[in-house]
Amino acid sequence: MWGDIVIAFTIAFMTAFMAAPHTIKLAKKVGAVDTPQDARRINKITMPRLGGLAVILGFFVSIIYLLIVMSIEDKIDLYQDNYFMNNWFYTGSINYWNCMLY
Repeated sequence: MWGDIVIAFTIAFMTAFMAAPHTIKLAKKVGAVDTPQDARRINKITMPRLGGLAVILGFFVSIIYLLIVMSIEDKIDLYQDNYFMNNWFYTGSINYWNCMLY
């Protein structure tokens, strides 16, 4: 189990590390950059603002890896009782609608 977690962490790190240059290019292309215009800004050069996309991509890739490995090792059954739909989608939609109503 711990070996799978270490591998998932490594996969997340490598995915984020490899995706970061592409998100920088994407940020420059779509104009999602922070250009310093006054003395209040800490940055002296233009900084891209889409770095979180690479981190989220690394997180999702590692979660998919863990789900696949755990289902292969029979530690989790994704298809029994619609595990995927009942536990994640259903509770997420309930939380979403509760936040929207109140």
